[in-house]
Amino acid sequence: MTDRRLPLRLAIAAALGLAILLRLWDLAGRPLWLDESWSRWMTEQSWTGLSASARRYDTHPPLYYALLKLWNGAVLPTPLAMRVPSLVAGLAMLPLAWFAARRIGPLQQEKWAAPLLMFAVAAAPALVIASRQARPYALFALAFAAALCAALAIVARQDDRFRNGPWFVYLAAIALVLWLHALGILFVAALGGGLFLALALQGALKKAWLPFIGVHVLALVVWIPCLLILMEQRRVWSHGWLRFNPRDLPYDLAQGLAAPGIAGLFVLALAVLGAVTLARSRVERPAAILLCCAAVGPALATIFLSIVSSPVFLPRTLVPSVLPTLLLAAAAVTSIGAARTRALAAAAMFGLLAATSLAEVSRPPEERWAVLASWLHDHVGPGEEVWLLPNELALPLDYAARGTNWRDLAAAGPFPVRGIPAPFPAPEHPAPRYTGTMAVPGMGPGDADRLVREARARGTTGIWVVSRFESWFDPAATLRHALGAPDSSETGLAPLIVHHYRLRPQAVTPRRG
Repeated sequence: MTDRRLPLRLAIAAALGLAILLRLWDLAGRPLWLDESWSRWMTEQSWTGLSASARRYDTHPPLYYALLKLWNGAVLPTPLAMRVPSLVAGLAMLPLAWFAARRIGPLQQEKWAAPLLMFAVAAAPALVIASRQARPYALFALAFAAALCAALAIVARQDDRFRNGPWFVYLAAIALVLWLHALGILFVAALGGGLFLALALQGALKKAWLPFIGVHVLALVVWIPCLLILMEQRRVWSHGWLRFNPRDLPYDLAQGLAAPGIAGLFVLALAVLGAVTLARSRVERPAAILLCCAAVGPALATIFLSIVSSPVFLPRTLVPSVLPTLLLAAAAVTSIGAARTRALAAAAMFGLLAATSLAEVSRPPEERWAVLASWLHDHVGPGEEVWLLPNELALPLDYAARGTNWRDLAAAGPFPVRGIPAPFPAPEHPAPRYTGTMAVPGMGPGDADRLVREARARGTTGIWVVSRFESWFDPAATLRHALGAPDSSETGLAPLIVHHYRLRPQAVTPRRG
């Protein structure tokens, strides 16, 4: 007898295969980029040092770094191995997508809706990119997805709505959300607000008020240490490099909630249609409210925060909102009456997402640290030094160099490497903090002259300055004034720029009389 579930199982297997393919594409060959180097540096600290470093230098709570440190203790911390936790978290999004689809009426009734959603999650560029990085965003998205699934289960239940299971899952998931990202509180507030409105619309608040208040109060109590870290870090946030530009908002929202470019705008249009479609049904209205709050609430909160306080990098921060956005888009596709049009809409959504993700993963890495390490090894001469502006660039260059035949660049390399204006981390150095962290100072008054004077005293004959967005960290160009015109420049590694300066002995003015 033919198994009628075989096509469905094959579709699920294909979605999983696609997810693995896109997430593993050339992943082992890519060196750690700057932010990932922060992750490795954190895990190389002692447990006490990790806690102190997270508190002083990084706005994100220390949970991700602690988990990554445990993982690195069991494996060799190669770039691929360090990305495995994010890779696993990204793949775990697929069964959660299936579970969420089975809790929404129109998606439950259409047998191909859940596989379609799994394909969309497998191909969504924001989720693919997060799964390929040794950063907290994939785990952050997974925790929020678990909280969303628990909230959908609470809303979908009728006679047994108030059993403890979904509430316990919801509590654990929102606690993880709070401890995995500095702005997790915005996502918990949006999801909690959506759950409140959904329960109120069902007339269930009278019975649900105790577990609802209880889980959120407990989560906030657990979050207090993170709040203290945020308060300590807040004094340097507003001095960061990021600026809020309203003209970029539509593109940033599309990229953060779905995908960059046309693919993202198409999915967002479907999501709006799906929200309207679900809201028309009295039965599905609570789920529609919950999904809309989960998708749009964090975006609105981060935009408000960017305007009144500290600019937020929306495309990276909004990764957890991709799943509710795709759920609304899938609801729109299933609501289309004509089968052929429905199939075309589904194919268009999946095709655009997959094509965009494939383009993302197949392009060369933006920061080619391994190439730079080899290039410097071939070009830096005797008596010359490499200076890195800002000082945090020493981290990815060092880790990339450890993969070459000259091992630890900073300690035993063929030439000195110096983070400027002070070695990383430099919390006490008196200078502006343009990146919003006390570990990375910009060039302050007198720094350039001091650095050149010290180099001459060491007998240095040449300086190779490696910079990334130099104008952010030295807006007055003090280093160029102190070193003079560069002898040569290498711009083929952009955004990394290399300038070579010949350091001549300072002329001595003869004394009169």
